[in-house]
Amino acid sequence: MASTSAQAETTEQAPAAPVAEFSVTPMASQSTGRTADAFMTLGMMLGITAPATAIRSGDIYTGAELDNYMQVHNIEERNGHLSTSELTEVTGGWYGTGHLLAPAAESWEQMRAAAAAAGIDLQATDMYRSWESQNRAYEAHLRGDKAANVLPPGTSEHGNGLAVDITNGHIIGQGDPEWAWMNTHAAQFGWYPISNETWHWEFRGV
Repeated sequence: MASTSAQAETTEQAPAAPVAEFSVTPMASQSTGRTADAFMTLGMMLGITAPATAIRSGDIYTGAELDNYMQVHNIEERNGHLSTSELTEVTGGWYGTGHLLAPAAESWEQMRAAAAAAGIDLQATDMYRSWESQNRAYEAHLRGDKAANVLPPGTSEHGNGLAVDITNGHIIGQGDPEWAWMNTHAAQFGWYPISNETWHWEFRGV
């Protein structure tokens, strides 16, 4: 429907950062919907539990509300082809610019503010990714230029504006303060990782 893709891609003048990997199938089947209880954080797997008192400051979409938003706006059928007006520019882009779908954008900003209060600066190399950008990455994967599994265009949550690849100069993982903070607190904001990419987080609602 919308032919103009939002340009939340990296720029030539941007500071160097590692190439982030791309989405793979989440731990729980997507057929269960975008509900928080369908996912388990790596922190839970490692026995890290979130504090009893939530630190988020405002209303965040529930999984059911997010599902409804996606259906009403026909988002998944236009994965990677969302217009600029459908996306929200957010802070924390490693290259200075980032866009997310509105429900994810609101949560991301709240989560960044909470992390900043704890001395953590959450930044992401990739947020919304256009069909063309995803296709370039997928073709590179097929050529063997990218070792990680890369989803075909039209199937990644990056194309729905619901995913971020978090970095601190390299893709985050166990031992990084950003990783530890996300595993403890991200679920309070509706963000969940996938099974084998410690840097890739998807908004699923609370």
